[in-house]
Amino acid sequence: MSNRLPKVEAFREQLQQLGADFLCHTHLPDSRACISFLGTFQGQIVLWKMNLSTLVYLNSNTSQNTLAEISDTHTRPFIEIKEGSEGVFDLGVGLDLEVINEAVIKKTIIMIRNYKRLDIGLIEFGSMHA
Repeated sequence: MSNRLPKVEAFREQLQQLGADFLCHTHLPDSRACISFLGTFQGQIVLWKMNLSTLVYLNSNTSQNTLAEISDTHTRPFIEIKEGSEGVFDLGVGLDLEVINEAVIKKTIIMIRNYKRLDIGLIEFGSMHA
């Protein structure tokens, strides 16, 4: 999978320099976290800009949280992918957990990288615990 998208390549270089697999832009633990990581989507390597939140956080902050605009309330865990450009995609993930920490982030990244039916839009799950 060759990828010549400048933003994706620049992020790949940044990860290599830092010796990291992802960047977390939030102090942990928290009820939400902003994370950037690489993965495969639609046959190419993309840069995921993920907002990972607990369902409690989303339901208590719906009006303030842009990724909570999917629906008024979130009663089930979900993945939402918004249309991207230049290989960068916004990814919203809501999990039925009490707190987001590094272990949850790592498990969620693995889940996203391994999920075979990712597509633009909302995917809800009956129950998902990271």
